[in-house]
Amino acid sequence: MTVHGRRALVTAGSSGLGTAIATALRADGAEVFITGTGPHTGEVARKIGAAGWAVADFTQPGAAAAAADAARETLGDIDILVSNTGGTRAAKATELSAQDWDSAYRLVLDSAISLTNAVLPGMSAAGWGRLIYVTSVGVVKPLPLLHLSNVMRAGVAALARSLAAEVAPHGVTTHVIAPAHIDTPRRRSLAAARAAAAGVPTEELERRQLATELPVGRWGRPEEIADLVTHLCSEFAGFQTGQTHVVDGGMTST
Repeated sequence: MTVHGRRALVTAGSSGLGTAIATALRADGAEVFITGTGPHTGEVARKIGAAGWAVADFTQPGAAAAAADAARETLGDIDILVSNTGGTRAAKATELSAQDWDSAYRLVLDSAISLTNAVLPGMSAAGWGRLIYVTSVGVVKPLPLLHLSNVMRAGVAALARSLAAEVAPHGVTTHVIAPAHIDTPRRRSLAAARAAAAGVPTEELERRQLATELPVGRWGRPEEIADLVTHLCSEFAGFQTGQTHVVDGGMTST
């Protein structure tokens, strides 16, 4: 499993799954450029040995395209895109405003489209590329209180599947990563939100989740997602494309 010498853009790479993925790609020999939303992004980039970084808020128009331009200025054409974003607001549907929907569209779906448009011509010209879209298990089983995520990430999954046959003749593959219950700050914040909505302590809700939603009986590790992504970006996965990879500890099998 090697991506040695490949040039990777990992968005939302300054925390959570993004950091784990960027770290794994870098450890396997890729040159990596990450984006993040805060000033700690540079510190994370230096820690993992990234070639460069940019602070980017994808809810702002043009931010994703500008981030891709910054990555190409540093690395040249991008071989691997890991389109990843932070989470959207968790709320009941009746509590969501038009602004919430618009912001979620720009953060999740529009950014994926913009990033793809920026890197795909170079991949096609080179005859090799990997388009990896990190979404959520909500693309196969909608999750409570996550209407914004369920809808927008489903659009991202459709983008990946729609592109697969078109770009495959150019050596480009597409994949959707659909995780759930991976132990990140996002998982813990969602557990707190669901607990508050149910009127129970967060610890009690988490005990119920482990007992009833997760046959494996534990939270997933970010490194497990990162290892999967690294494999899909390697030469060993060149015959795989257009797939949705559910990583949920058996949640959707129950």
